[in-house]
Amino acid sequence: MPPPRLALSVVSGLTLGVAGVAFAHHSSAAYDFDHMATMEATVKQVNWTNPHITFVVEKEVKKGDSPSAWVFEVSSPGVLTRAGWTKRSLQPGDHAVFHYAPLRDGTAGGFLTEVTLPNGQKLTCRPTPPAPAADK
Repeated sequence: MPPPRLALSVVSGLTLGVAGVAFAHHSSAAYDFDHMATMEATVKQVNWTNPHITFVVEKEVKKGDSPSAWVFEVSSPGVLTRAGWTKRSLQPGDHAVFHYAPLRDGTAGGFLTEVTLPNGQKLTCRPTPPAPAADK
């Protein structure tokens, strides 16, 4: 019965191929999570889209420096919504402190892990764990 074996081989090969692409897409190898960084910046653009949200920000500059645009990637809208974000949590013109894992290649950007707003509110980029059940 060669046809069932052939079909099984084809299905197995396709499954492994798709799994490899999905794994590569979700790799965090581009980011240096061992050297987390923080910067104050102003939001210039928000791209609230799947599969990943991006924020373009302009770094605060010291006298004599020129402004620089940075791009921060975050998880999906679904993950940030479960973490308490809304589409309007950060808007162009908003000033905040950004906590991130920088890109390993030195490009101006990184993976955002937390944002601290001027009022002290912290927006995390991980879903908030469910509250413990109340005792009855």
